[in-house]
Amino acid sequence: MKNIHTISAMLLGTTIIAACGGGSGSGSSGVVSRSGNSDADRVLAVDAGNAAEALEDGAELRASQRASSGWTRSFDAETAELSEDSTASVMLNDEGGLDLIIGGQTIRFIASDLTEDGNGFQLPDGTAGIWSWDGENIADALDPAAGRYSLVFDYYSDSEDGTGLNGFLVVGTETAEADLQALPTATYDGYARIRVAPTTGFDDWNADVSEARGDVTMVANFGAGTVSGLVTNMAGRLPNLEDPTRTWVPFDGALTMEEAAITGNGFTGAITADAGFNAAVGTIDAGSSYSGTFFGPTGEEVGGGINVTGTGAEDGQAYLGFGHWRAWRD
Repeated sequence: MKNIHTISAMLLGTTIIAACGGGSGSGSSGVVSRSGNSDADRVLAVDAGNAAEALEDGAELRASQRASSGWTRSFDAETAELSEDSTASVMLNDEGGLDLIIGGQTIRFIASDLTEDGNGFQLPDGTAGIWSWDGENIADALDPAAGRYSLVFDYYSDSEDGTGLNGFLVVGTETAEADLQALPTATYDGYARIRVAPTTGFDDWNADVSEARGDVTMVANFGAGTVSGLVTNMAGRLPNLEDPTRTWVPFDGALTMEEAAITGNGFTGAITADAGFNAAVGTIDAGSSYSGTFFGPTGEEVGGGINVTGTGAEDGQAYLGFGHWRAWRD
């Protein structure tokens, strides 16, 4: 599993540094643009305030293709593949919990489903769960006083047919396109996280899923309508069964977010890695991408999904990764 661990690190950075392009279709890098929310699905910060305020007022916050990522797994077939449609929504319900709307299905978590650590909700039968990545716990994440324009959720949902979904959602109150265009050039600092697994022989989450993380720096030139950036200070950790301590181990290599166009209030881009990264980790397939959306009245926050495939440097094993990234304006 050492290979998968290394790959995981690579994937994380790679996807984050991708260049931006919006709308649909694919560019010379082979990256297929991921769509943002339609006007009907978009909740604007200028109207609704921060993300928790919008949820408290009854809004359904949708993570578009640009602001989500995920994979579909089959433990019976021992396979995993990136989800073709990773969009999903969250909203508060009247039973003290949270609704996850995905694939036309509403999964309802109620107050009694709160996990012991308070970080999320899990159904009593264990078939679905959702966790927040913000604040001290999910109650803190959903506190309007915290002032967050974006929120990250991590979820899973298992089906009776032996398949299941895992994904990350970046939801929030978005920036209006017209308000972005008037902004000066800005720098954003944040983080990225990705989960990686082999495409075949995937039969145990604790044995097969590695993670990676890195620091994100992005520059948005709103006048020119472009973004670019770097992922540095990368580290990875092995699957639970290989390292129960879940220790993060730094590795050499950096990823570049190639310059890309902002379309609407977001973007999609490709990924490039330096020689050190390629030697230590492996190659990244053309078509791997990162994508994102700007949040807040004047683009105070930005974040989205990571979707990556590649081949490991040591054993040539094919892998895939899904993840999220987020950054805040300096």
